[in-house]
Amino acid sequence: MNSFIAFATRTLVGIIALAALAQANPLAHDGTITMTTVTTSAPISTTSSSFLTTATPGASVSPKIVIIANEFEFGYLEAYNFTTIYTGALFEQVFTCTADGTICKLVCGQELVSASQITALLLIPGVDLTKSYIIITGTGGVNPKYGTAGGVAISTFGIQWEWGDMFLGADLPANFSGQYFSSYAQDAPEKYPVTVGTEVYKLNDALVDRFYNVGRKDPYEDVPASLQVLRATYEYNAAKQSPFLARCDTVSSQIYWHGSVAGENVEYYSNVITTGQARPCNTNEDDQGRLLGLFLGAVHKKVDWGRVSMIKAFSNFDRPPPQLTAYQSRFYVGEAATEPGLRNSWKTVMAIVDDVLKHWEPIYEAGIKPKTYMGDLYGTLGGTCDFSLPASAAPGSVQGS
Repeated sequence: MNSFIAFATRTLVGIIALAALAQANPLAHDGTITMTTVTTSAPISTTSSSFLTTATPGASVSPKIVIIANEFEFGYLEAYNFTTIYTGALFEQVFTCTADGTICKLVCGQELVSASQITALLLIPGVDLTKSYIIITGTGGVNPKYGTAGGVAISTFGIQWEWGDMFLGADLPANFSGQYFSSYAQDAPEKYPVTVGTEVYKLNDALVDRFYNVGRKDPYEDVPASLQVLRATYEYNAAKQSPFLARCDTVSSQIYWHGSVAGENVEYYSNVITTGQARPCNTNEDDQGRLLGLFLGAVHKKVDWGRVSMIKAFSNFDRPPPQLTAYQSRFYVGEAATEPGLRNSWKTVMAIVDDVLKHWEPIYEAGIKPKTYMGDLYGTLGGTCDFSLPASAAPGSVQGS
């Protein structure tokens, strides 16, 4: 999800442009659908910086839970009393914990810079995350094939979309079924590319099962009435539903895409790079950087990769319904499900935190054994990757010459 400042800017643009749309394109407002622009403001955080104490440098903390999100998203978490802040060299983010050190939160930046922020956190003396269950959360868009606005996703795969090449318009070769393909020696979109290893991360499927079964029990808050009307016009059953917890996967890019063309290209690439195993639903700019930082931590025994999870809210659909253009959907409907989506995702996170603490000794302390492979494309943490294929470089490329 874009920052709150960018979100507020788009909201203001939407208010101005909505009136113009009604005159310039009356078909978009034919009485069937009423689109409203929702202004979102985060509630005041339950933890004020004036009540925080700074831990003595080198003081030890070994949390059972670490929650990662950005500042705006944490504004919707109305639970836990974070009292102690931990600091260290090169670390400029906010890492605070409850008084007993059981639950901590990392106020993380966006995009790939979050990888360096997490690395800096792992270098703070005394901070021990080797047994921590780490929950990456926040908000992003939703593919209407797999979820609905205001709902939540728990993911097994994290995929980086932007690592590639793209031909647009008349430059697109006639035999290409998609516009986007890997930048490393892939001579057609359907060919499995040469990889660098950071394109995909797979999480612990058994942990996903456990968290999903815990989180799906609580009912969710619904979205505003205008968005309920809008979702009914999508052709996909998942989109038509009231908010629910979906099992589907996260795709990240530094460019926040929108529309059916971009969305279908994301799906196509995601299916190629995971050999059809992924169900790409959550769109955002943050998670691959966060996964990268945590994965490097796992490589160096600072993090247990089997304890990492992603639980994300759906603030908006990633493509329009049939009666709207992508531009209208992005800027006039906007991210109208942000508030209910975040409240729903925090409800799920809180239920999972409760489950971890309640069943720490019998279930969580020793870790949950994965059912299948987890890790990157190269088997860096051990095991054989079960979602990749051998790749051969295109003739004439640097890799294939």
